Amino acid sequence: MNKYSGALILSVGMIVGLLGSASAQDEPVLTAALDNQVPIEAKTISAGAQNIDVARITLTASVHDVTLDGVYLATDVPGGLSNFTNLWVYDTYDNSLLGTYSNQNGNPIQIRSSTGERIIVANNGISKTFLIRASLSLAAAGNVRVGFSGFIYPSLATPTLVGIPVYGNVMTLPGIVSTPTPTPSLSPTPTPSASIQPAATPTLLITPSSLGFTNLTALGLKEGDTTSAISSNDPDIYIVNSWGYKRLFLNPVIFGFYGHLGGFAKVKNITSQTNSLFVTSGLFRNCETNDPKVYGVETTGEDTGKLHWVNTSGEQAVRDDPDFFKKVFCINSNEFNWYPKGSDYTSVNQISSYIR
Repeated sequence: MNKYSGALILSVGMIVGLLGSASAQDEPVLTAALDNQVPIEAKTISAGAQNIDVARITLTASVHDVTLDGVYLATDVPGGLSNFTNLWVYDTYDNSLLGTYSNQNGNPIQIRSSTGERIIVANNGISKTFLIRASLSLAAAGNVRVGFSGFIYPSLATPTLVGIPVYGNVMTLPGIVSTPTPTPSLSPTPTPSASIQPAATPTLLITPSSLGFTNLTALGLKEGDTTSAISSNDPDIYIVNSWGYKRLFLNPVIFGFYGHLGGFAKVKNITSQTNSLFVTSGLFRNCETNDPKVYGVETTGEDTGKLHWVNTSGEQAVRDDPDFFKKVFCINSNEFNWYPKGSDYTSVNQISSYIR
């Protein structure tokens, strides 16, 4: 019997309200989509960027008008909001500021009008377009999209939603941008690079692409899905990212710290072959407190482990492992505080691998 068999299977229900006494056929419909003026290509954001446009989202109502008290702002990766020091949402009709949020903890946030004025999306063919702007934190790293994940209503009555969640362009943040930076400076001096890379790359580094991973879509998955391999001797639950890495939930207690993932009912069963295309990462960062330190987890037992701060520079980490920042997963304070802390690691090569 695996270690998750005794845990309660949770499911997340959705509250579907009716407006007034209207029938289901008369419910309003609210459609969200990226504004057609927004280019679809990804863009790279420079370190320290301030007040940059990250998304334009258009809302359209049909059947009836839709009244909103606010929006939920989120990213397409867990804890992704911690990459920003501030976020603003504007109504592009009159450039009025709908709301702002700073000191993010990485979870979806509510943006409400500072004046208390409600948002009316009228059923008259006129859409409302909102602009999201952001400033980066010093620890920003990874590939992130920002957008709307839901809405706040004056009552429990909700319209039918189409196109939610909706996110803007992919942003490559400085943690990834800095990856190639050391290469030009090291290329004229082959001796240091030769002393580091040949020893680490062939023997210690296994990448998803080397295992046959291409992308999540090809596997029927998306960023942030929780998975478990069926018909195998590995009963563990993981969460996957778009780079082909997965992180382990060491036990049901830790998994329970992330109720927004939907519990065991939302875990996707995948084949052992699909599971083997992902490389398990033990690199964590407490995005709830926006701590820039990256920790490596050491498993000390079937359900136990401890964290070690990887006390090395970002440039050195990338030299030791070019995929270093692609492997970092956000955790919250509950999980961070659950682990005992061990002595610092002074090299990426000290991080242990989880193999079952």
